Amino acid sequence: MNRPVLCLLSLMAPAVWADSPDVALPAGWQTQCFGRVQFSMPAHLAWYNQQAEPPAFYKGSESTPAIWRGSYGRDPLHEEKVLVQIAVSRLATLDYWKRDTSYFKPSRGEAQERVIQKQLDEIKARKVALLSDQSEEANALYSQLREEERALEQAQQHIGKVSTDILWVSEAIENFKEQGRDTAQLEAKLAELLIEDAKFPTDDLFEQEYFVELNRPNALAISGPFDFSAKLWENGRIYTFQFGMQHNKPRSEQASLEPAALDFLARFRARAEHEIPTEPGVCIPFGFIADSGNEPFDFGYQWRPRSTPALLYRIDQPASSELFSMAMRRLIPNAYSSLLQINRFGPQDVAFGYQAGSLVGTRFQRRDPENPDWQPPQSYHLVAETGARGAVPPVSFEMKVHDIDGEYPPFEQGEAEFKQILDTFRPLPGMVKASAGQP
Repeated sequence: MNRPVLCLLSLMAPAVWADSPDVALPAGWQTQCFGRVQFSMPAHLAWYNQQAEPPAFYKGSESTPAIWRGSYGRDPLHEEKVLVQIAVSRLATLDYWKRDTSYFKPSRGEAQERVIQKQLDEIKARKVALLSDQSEEANALYSQLREEERALEQAQQHIGKVSTDILWVSEAIENFKEQGRDTAQLEAKLAELLIEDAKFPTDDLFEQEYFVELNRPNALAISGPFDFSAKLWENGRIYTFQFGMQHNKPRSEQASLEPAALDFLARFRARAEHEIPTEPGVCIPFGFIADSGNEPFDFGYQWRPRSTPALLYRIDQPASSELFSMAMRRLIPNAYSSLLQINRFGPQDVAFGYQAGSLVGTRFQRRDPENPDWQPPQSYHLVAETGARGAVPPVSFEMKVHDIDGEYPPFEQGEAEFKQILDTFRPLPGMVKASAGQP
């Protein structure tokens, strides 16, 4: 990442690789991996599952609650478009996944609505063409087209309602069966809805949508003409992958996207929170993608420790722009000096484990003009960043007080612990091998 702040890093002492996965950690510390690096921190500060119990009863077609999202890879045909957008759920039971994926299928309703929309677009184009013609015949044709347009709009709304009713009645049937209740009336209603649904045609695109066998348990995938979607349930979490879905980018093509998606899914696996993979690849929360070590990605993750919710941590790879932004904000005068004391410092050199890095920080302390002796606790924000090294992209790590009225360590303790965490950063073991010999 070429940003001016990284020029600071080039002035530091030469970096040295330090692949030390077995280095002794302080008591109560745990190791995490994220992106192409690993790091350690006190267990009570590390990210946590955020949901210790199974989620509430699944209702409707709501999306799977996600604790993390990120993007990875490049579309086979379009360098500027990411390959896949990834979501990792909170803890979820297999039954939750089954309900979630009961709605995961080629969308007949959307295909039916596309047919109607195409007709609506044609009518609108004809209406525009008639606006310049004030003859009686043109006015009569315009009125006729407007009536046809209203009828099509009503049909489009009806299709949406039928599709929704089919989903709801299907779910109700499953719920009744689980409860041992009679489903005869619901099944009769579903049969009526399916007859009504069959009255509306689908388009050619719908014929190109189909399920794909992934040859792994609890996994579903759908290939479409411009996208590919997959949902997996492993290690108690739902992993959702959307290929080719990036908006405002060129359309992906099924012939190239489907093989790329299948290759990616074959390289993905769930992992335990503290498992550190040894092969080249990239870690996501509770997952790992094996690769050559050169695939691009954009990952960020923030969390509040359960033990100290007033603190907020964040890690980004590639590095975020926060260090540069904080360094520039030091040039802005404090407009509220009577109410808030601000002490900005850095950039300063910091040990980032495997190589040198840069750190900036800001300390805040509230003031009371009527009580100058009042000394409330300081809040603070620390950001550290190190540049790329071989196949490992630049990484940034942040710590800040999220709530100045909460309980949190004083600045001196927080800064010391922050630097201690930074010094544990290492490339993943597999990335050291992949980067061997690179400058």
